[in-house]
This record gives sequence, structure tokens and C-alpha cells, in this order.
Amino acid sequence: MAALVLKIIFILVLLLFPLGEIVRINLSNGIVLKPIDVGVGLAVLLWLIFKFKKSREIKQKNILIPILLFATSAFFSLMINYSSLSLNQFFASFAYLIRWVFYAGIFFLVSDFDKEFKRKISNLLVIVGFIIVGLGYLQYFFYPSLKSLFYLGWDEHMYRMFSVFLDPNFAGAFFVLYFLFLSSIFLKEKSILIGLLLILTLGATFLTFSRSALIMLIVSSSLLFVLVNKKIWIALLLVITFVILAISSRYFNIENINLFRIVSTEARFETAKNAIKIIQDHPIFGVGFNSYRYVQIDYGFRNKNAKVSHADSGADNSILFILATTGIVGFIVYIFMWLKILKTSTAFIVASIIGVFIDSLFINSLFYTYIMFWLWTVIGLRENK
Repeated sequence: MAALVLKIIFILVLLLFPLGEIVRINLSNGIVLKPIDVGVGLAVLLWLIFKFKKSREIKQKNILIPILLFATSAFFSLMINYSSLSLNQFFASFAYLIRWVFYAGIFFLVSDFDKEFKRKISNLLVIVGFIIVGLGYLQYFFYPSLKSLFYLGWDEHMYRMFSVFLDPNFAGAFFVLYFLFLSSIFLKEKSILIGLLLILTLGATFLTFSRSALIMLIVSSSLLFVLVNKKIWIALLLVITFVILAISSRYFNIENINLFRIVSTEARFETAKNAIKIIQDHPIFGVGFNSYRYVQIDYGFRNKNAKVSHADSGADNSILFILATTGIVGFIVYIFMWLKILKTSTAFIVASIIGVFIDSLFINSLFYTYIMFWLWTVIGLRENK
């Protein structure tokens, strides 16, 4: 009965995934709650209750211990910076740490499912990804500008595909992960339907005009094809990329889709410089996990009276974000966690993780909820009971 309840809830969570950033509840103190957050929290909590009620141990200790170590180091970083935060700021930061723990818990939940249900999850992921890609094409042709949502803190992206994530960079990162997922299936089944989905997803990735997604696509896909000994696919991907970029270059006079645009590049350098300054001042334990938004105000990098932006809570670079908020201690533990996962991963998982790390050098994708959910889910699917 418990297993059935968990399966039903997890399916509901998967159905919430395509809502993306469209449905958001802005709570007080800068905390944002999305339907998928509620679903993930409920699923993991019930899994924990059923687990301890039946006195069953968690078998995946090789990953559990690093996750707990990072959560502990992140909490410790918050505690030692408690005096520099207001009570509301502390609890807001702590809430995001709890959220990270819940999303990491998805790995253990999925790992415990039987092989038959894991196959069903894999099929559902194909459908979920297709919905998001499909909605992306609808958005691209019928809602090409985010200007109307600027007052809500979204950037003014125009003529780019951003789908349900309302951000072409995060959309591009997801499309690449979905492309890798489909590629791993196609390599085994040679399905025409999967092949068509691959083409649609590749097109969607290019239509985001996201440089970080393009780099992620080339690096992670090339790595996957090398690991599975399909090197000819690398040449094919590079040719397609070159042809599409050559065709689209005629529109590079439009700033939003110009791959050589300067404004966003300068902005990223500026946020990196700010993060490095904070790291230099707090090198060991950082300023406290996810308290970055408040520290930026203290440093004068953000104006607390300025228009709210969804970029305020983190740095564009995930590595700098980890170093700034949890210090060298948290960073070492975090990298140790991913190394433990990589050690026993399949080619597809390795390519996905490395891809996200590459992408995270440009946007904070390592801590983006939808990327976290997708990664922990597919990693759990490959874990044997």
C-alpha cells in the first residue's frame, strides 16, 4: 500500500513538472513556492515516514553520506553567520536548504522503486519533456517576448524560446538534458519516434539562442558519444551546429539573439567579480547557504529598494555561489558528493552531470529546482535496488 501511494504521488509530481515557472506562489520574506516544490516535499516526507515505520535502512549510503555532509556544512555556514542575518532572513535561507535536501531525496525515492515502475517513469519523462518542448515551440511563435512580465522580475527576453521556464538559458539547459536522455534511449532502441523527438529538441535548444546551452550541448553530447563509442555522431552534431549558426548569423544584429552580445556578458563578469569579493572576505565557511541575496545588499551590490529580480538570490556561476555561501568546506563536500555519484554512473548520467557543471559556469543551474529534480530522478532510475 505504501509503495502504491508513493508511486501515485510521484506520477503527480511528474505531471506538475511542465507547469515550470508559470505557477508560482510568492510567500512573504522572498520565499517562492511552486507546485513541484510541494509535490517533492510531500513525496520525500512520506517516503521517509514509510521507511522508518518499517525500520528499513537506506541502502545507498555511498551517496547518502555525502548528501548529509553537504547539508550539514550548509547548515553550519548559516549558523555561524546567524548574527549577520535577521530572523526572517535566516529562516528564508534555511527554507531553501530544506528544499535542496528534499530534491536530493528524490534520488532515494526513485531508487527504491521496482524496475517495472522505473520503466514507466522513463516513459513519462519522455512525455513530460515532449510537452515542455512542444510548449516551447508554441511560445516561440505566439509569445516571443517576456517584456510584459518584466514587472514581475523576469528579464526582457525576446525572439528566443524560453518555454515554461520563462528563461531561455534554463530552458536550454533542460533541452540539452532531455536531448541526452533521448539519445541514451535511441542508442538502444533506434526508435523513429525518439529520433523525431531528438530533432525537435535539438531545434528547441538552438532557438533558445543560449550560449551556455550551446556549449553544454556540444561538450556533454560529445562526451556521451565518446563514452558509447559513437564518435561519428560528434561530427554530425558539429556540422548541424555550424550550419544552423551560419544561417542564424544573419539575425545577429538583434541583440537578444546575437551570440556575441555584450550586455549579458558584461553582467555575468560583474556578478562573478562580486561573488569573488565575497569569497575573499568569507573563504572558509562562506556567508551562509542561500543568504547570498541579503549579503549582496550589505555589500552594496544590490539595492534593496530596486525592482525585484529573480537573479538576486544567486550568482550566475554555481561554483562561485557554493564557495560564497558555504566556503571552501562546503565546496569540497559538494564536489565529493558528485564524484561519488560519477564513480558508479552510466555514460548518460556522466554526460548529464558534466553537462550541468559546464552550464553552471554561466548560470546557477546546479541549484535550479527543475534541473535538480531531473538530475536526481534520472540518477535514481539508473540505481539498482
